Amino acid sequence: MANSEISLRERKSAKLKLLILSTAKTELQKSNFQDLHVTNLCEKVGISKVTFFRYFPQKEDLLLYFLRVWSFEISMELLSNETKGIKAVKYIFDRYGDLCENYSSVILHLIKYHAVSPTVLKPISIKKAEKHLLFPNHEGVQHMEVLAFDKLLEKYILEAIFQTEITKSSNVSDMVSMLLTTTYGSILVAKMKQIPVKGMLKKNINSVLETF
Repeated sequence: MANSEISLRERKSAKLKLLILSTAKTELQKSNFQDLHVTNLCEKVGISKVTFFRYFPQKEDLLLYFLRVWSFEISMELLSNETKGIKAVKYIFDRYGDLCENYSSVILHLIKYHAVSPTVLKPISIKKAEKHLLFPNHEGVQHMEVLAFDKLLEKYILEAIFQTEITKSSNVSDMVSMLLTTTYGSILVAKMKQIPVKGMLKKNINSVLETF
């Protein structure tokens, strides 16, 4: 998408939204999410709290956006590497393991947030201008679909079935649910045992994939 095709207002909005995310990620590498205060974050970005909440109605919405952008970045990496099927699924979990190691409080807080929320949480969308800023040199990036973590897994599980890497007759939704159950269970058990989550996650996910 040519930069001229995006309005100035859209570009400014996208830059600010991604700047908020980038600043938050820097802070979250040094502290836990519960210690990240909106007031301090706004001071670092140079915006008012009113502006922050215009983009993220709740503080936790920033985390949902974090994961949405992460999923989109993984999608683009898989496309660039031409990685498909089971290999793509393993790549996704390898990168998710990195995410858990680098931003453990983010993932743990999201699990807690999902657990106590009375409704299904809807992530903040990634607009065309944001896609362009994230991948300015990728032609047609504005048309790329943004998939949530579970839908990303579903896409490549289906691909593995079409490539006959998975031969057992199973429901794709059930497969994804099993992978997600293993993912969140591994994260919590690793936390309880105070052991690295990436190794445990990789071992458990590979064990589940072998049953497919």
